[in-house]
Amino acid sequence: MKRLMSGFLLQALVCLTVRAVEELPSWAIKVFNEKLIAGYELVQKMEPSFFTGDFNGDGRSDVALLIKERTTGKVGIAILESGENQFKILGAGRSFGNGGDDFRWMDVWSMRHSGKVDQLYVEKRETASAVIYWDGSKYRWQQEGD
Repeated sequence: MKRLMSGFLLQALVCLTVRAVEELPSWAIKVFNEKLIAGYELVQKMEPSFFTGDFNGDGRSDVALLIKERTTGKVGIAILESGENQFKILGAGRSFGNGGDDFRWMDVWSMRHSGKVDQLYVEKRETASAVIYWDGSKYRWQQEGD
């Protein structure tokens, strides 16, 4: 019952916090509720709190969400890949590139379109930035500025 109620609250929270023209896809809510909600929660510190794009180049829409690991409070990004209902965690307690295992430093993020694959741009204003991209087999970190 607690899990069902958490899922309902997640849907309500998402509907209240996303931009009016874009809602988190129902399949992404389902994946989050079934596979991630026990260990992670959504982070609402930046607008938008998620992006929809083809991050792994398979031709289907994926979702990138800002998340926080419940036990440590470490922030990161969950990329929910449509089709197989798989996900990848970047940061949030798992080391990833120069971003480390906690992306609390990040105060800007955006999505870039680069050919076939969409990329995530992450930044700490006036200090450092990087691009997160799919290389055909896994997500990579490419430092852009320090």
